[in-house]
Amino acid sequence: MKTNRDYMPVYYQLADDLKQQIESGELKPGDAVPSESQLVGDYGISRVTVRRGLAILLEAGLIETVKGIGNFVAKPKLNQVTLTFQETGLPNENKLTSKLLEVKRISADDLTAGKLGVFQGTKVFRIRRLINGDAGPVGIDMKYLPYIKGQPILENEIDYADFPAIVAQHTNVTIHKIEMRISATPLSLENAQLLETVAGHPALCVHRAFYAKDGRILGFSQTIYRGEAFELSGVSYPYSAKV
Repeated sequence: MKTNRDYMPVYYQLADDLKQQIESGELKPGDAVPSESQLVGDYGISRVTVRRGLAILLEAGLIETVKGIGNFVAKPKLNQVTLTFQETGLPNENKLTSKLLEVKRISADDLTAGKLGVFQGTKVFRIRRLINGDAGPVGIDMKYLPYIKGQPILENEIDYADFPAIVAQHTNVTIHKIEMRISATPLSLENAQLLETVAGHPALCVHRAFYAKDGRILGFSQTIYRGEAFELSGVSYPYSAKV
């Protein structure tokens, strides 16, 4: 059975492996990170792919580069708090399940086009899932990606991969920044019907946008939860959890 990792781009797998070594203490502050040549040999990948993985760690502040010498584990940021929004694992821990409603290519309306930075009417992918708890539906998850000819969205990817991994795989671009915004909103009639409640019922909307280094948006997601069914928690780690 395939896992979330199987759908991650190789450079993400490399970054994740090194991140785990840093957080476990196997690699300590000031330690040298394996050289590009060593990582090329260990993973059987190109030097370009290795550099993409290391770039993620540099951006996250987990490693730093000394010109002409190499990469080293950075000192931990003890005054930094990171909120982690995790898709996989969370539903099972909270006895939640999800039902895929659709994977559809649609014409972007004015709002969607504006968020993706495309023209109105441009073809985009929309993925919708209904999130269910013991007492019934608690949320609606919607994800949007630009349509790239010859790169369809596969349902098995959606089942196993986090959205950031899907975005990176689909666009073949390293995610540089993720913005998250949480706001209160009344439910529309359509969403209220899916959540088996009344229109106007209070809900919380979690919006995430994924950006490339040049500022281009690569995809965005919007998850609407019944107000009484949502909880946000934060954990502080010595090392940033951006990766």
